[in-house]
Amino acid sequence: MSRQVAAPRGGHLEALLNGCPDAILAIDANGIIKFANREACTLTERNMNELIGQSIVEVYENEEAARTANKKIYEAGGTIHDLETKTRTKSGKLVPTRVSASHLHDSNGKYIGGVGYFARYRPWHGAEAETVHKLEELETRMSRIRSHGAPVFELYPGISATFIMGTVNAERFDALLDTLLHHVEAKQTQVVILDFPAAIEGEDLANQIVRTIRSVRLLGAECIIADMQVSMAKALEPHLGEINIIAHNSMQRAIEDALDRIGCEIRPKN
Repeated sequence: MSRQVAAPRGGHLEALLNGCPDAILAIDANGIIKFANREACTLTERNMNELIGQSIVEVYENEEAARTANKKIYEAGGTIHDLETKTRTKSGKLVPTRVSASHLHDSNGKYIGGVGYFARYRPWHGAEAETVHKLEELETRMSRIRSHGAPVFELYPGISATFIMGTVNAERFDALLDTLLHHVEAKQTQVVILDFPAAIEGEDLANQIVRTIRSVRLLGAECIIADMQVSMAKALEPHLGEINIIAHNSMQRAIEDALDRIGCEIRPKN
């Protein structure tokens, strides 16, 4: 078939198509390119005369890639969106692209060709990675919210307790302190049992414990640390001269002490 170079048609439609940021190629029923916009020339590194009249296979990576694209259009019912492929330039360079294309039919339903938009590959992986990163940040924040939500509850009128599981850090203490102080105020708590099953290390965390004890005392309540561990004892020891720290190495002893402080005790049944 002889090559037919399309004459400039002018008008708003041509201006619109030539202004499109994506390459546009239209083919006839035999796969011969009948229309190309300026971006198609730029993408393929060919001028208009080198595109019009050529087989669409020329702009694909190879014939198999062209067949695959056409097959996918049929399988999708005549239209595909964002098919990942590669466009071959005049110099042989392969440019990653995404193709959206449709088959064209006449009024009798006869296939007469197709039109495709070849968008330079704008790395979605970067956007996807950013989305995943944001989701991971959200999950981390949700995890922190859950971890900050250390349960504070009333064991007995006048006695409350809080249990902190997992990693103990300054951020968690800030959240705990806020929750704890509101609880003490609302329940008129007299004694708070602090249970830290997780190991605690570092001067910053020791300062946070001391801060918690002082803040609770300002509301008229006392703190008792249960399950005192060696690492916690070492971290708190330098503060013994500035604040009275009440601690026990078991929850049972802490509860007994708390009951005694409010004038109650546990007795066996007769």
